[in-house]
Amino acid sequence: MEPQTRALPQTDLETIFGVVATLHGHLLADELPPGLTSHLLERLIEHGPLPDDATTGDMNALLADLCQRLHWAMSDDHRAYPEPAPRRTTHYLDIPDASAEACTAALTDLGGEVTLHRTDEDQAPTNRRHIAAVFPELPPNPDHHARVTQLTALARQHGGEYAGFGG
Repeated sequence: MEPQTRALPQTDLETIFGVVATLHGHLLADELPPGLTSHLLERLIEHGPLPDDATTGDMNALLADLCQRLHWAMSDDHRAYPEPAPRRTTHYLDIPDASAEACTAALTDLGGEVTLHRTDEDQAPTNRRHIAAVFPELPPNPDHHARVTQLTALARQHGGEYAGFGG
């Protein structure tokens, strides 16, 4: 006998999505109580998909993947099932043109995968570059916070500013 697939009602999917998205957002912002974070991590290691050495960042990445998959399950689009997102973080720095090359070299020396862009073409022309640098540290792990501090200082050193991070 082959197993049957079962679909949840749309309202159940939307409710579960809301819970997972809320947890993900608060975890990303490092706003969950430490006890709750530890308990969730232990649960996902012992009874879920995370390996024994998983970190809070790994759990946060898993929650982001679950949000994407729940969103997929709620849609009428017949795209392929979403694969896990790469386990890395892209950081953004806005740097003056004159310092962009030196800043890019410094980011590469730190081990980042770096791409250099002009600021949005829809805006008035500026003398700034938008730099994206990919590193392996995942939020909200302590090593991610250390990387943000490091990149903020680097951006300031080159006359620019740290502009945030994304998946």
